[in-house]
Amino acid sequence: MNKKRIFFFASFGDIKLPPSGGGQNAARRLLNTLKKLGYDVPLYSRHRPDDLTPIKNRLIFLLAFIVDPIVYFFKLLCHRHNTRASLYMCYCGSMMPFDLLAILDSKVLGYKTIIYLAGGGAKKLYEAGSKFYRFLFRIGMRLCDLVMLEGEENIGLIKEVSKTKTFYLPNYTEDGFAPSTFPEKPKDTWNIIYFGRICKEKNVDLTLDVFESLCKLYNNMHLTIVGSKDGEYAERIDNRISISKFKSKITRLTFLPHEQLKTILSDQHFYLFPSNEPREGHSNALNEAMSFGIVPVVSSNNFLPDIVKNPKLVSSDFDSNSYVNIISSIIDNGIYSSLSKEMFDRVQNNFTQSVVEKNLEEELTKAI
Repeated sequence: MNKKRIFFFASFGDIKLPPSGGGQNAARRLLNTLKKLGYDVPLYSRHRPDDLTPIKNRLIFLLAFIVDPIVYFFKLLCHRHNTRASLYMCYCGSMMPFDLLAILDSKVLGYKTIIYLAGGGAKKLYEAGSKFYRFLFRIGMRLCDLVMLEGEENIGLIKEVSKTKTFYLPNYTEDGFAPSTFPEKPKDTWNIIYFGRICKEKNVDLTLDVFESLCKLYNNMHLTIVGSKDGEYAERIDNRISISKFKSKITRLTFLPHEQLKTILSDQHFYLFPSNEPREGHSNALNEAMSFGIVPVVSSNNFLPDIVKNPKLVSSDFDSNSYVNIISSIIDNGIYSSLSKEMFDRVQNNFTQSVVEKNLEEELTKAI
């Protein structure tokens, strides 16, 4: 039986195409990490509804709910002779019955059963869930041999409902992306950036509110917004930029290759991230911004405060004045440089590929 072999069940999408959303991106990144660590990784990719009509999405979801656990069981059965462990990417919420079936598949066949609890909101879902949901969640966590967690806030939740071992597996910046030495920032301007999905849940319009208010306080402000220009919300943002009094100080770009993004990030001072996405996990963009010494100002949503680890940079509400006050306080009190170095060091010490991969390798060796 091959000790360096893990069966991995997640939503990978079409590997030949760019990932559709953060879930697929995280699954592919973990897959590449496992391969880099020397694991042979048989796969099963969950059926995932595309951006079709709500009725078609629902039908695909219901079909997958029935078919995927059955197929997954037989896939595991076929690999039982040479595979010791299975890894399942779990999201909870409405997927919890599906998640439990997948966990049961693995346990019944005698696999070391590991789940990666990805995305944010698991704690809120459990606290607000029905008795039946909480029952399913507790059973699922207790059946596992190891629960890997994308967010620190979920460690307490797992310990509350089970005695299963937990391991904090945060998102990370890929080797070669971020600078290895602390980058110097421009002294004659204050550059603010938002990059990522342009959608209502990310509150990009609030970013514009904050920027316009700051422009009334300081003459040397500049804003860069990077993200897709497709969709009704993106069009609304672009229309607002076109009529803004400060449009000459705003740069609007579509998605950029990583090499181009690196060039832009090197000169940025602040990353505004007032996300209200209910399942916001460990944001790739937030990691990447901090890795360049960019000071983030974030909402208190899900994992964001734990990632930043500095309450001075967290807004407790979605009022633009709160974000303005945080940034103006940093500027007026002359503490930007120390905060920038703090964010750079936080990523270097916790959220780089080399650090996370080393910790993961040690944990899997013990578990399997």
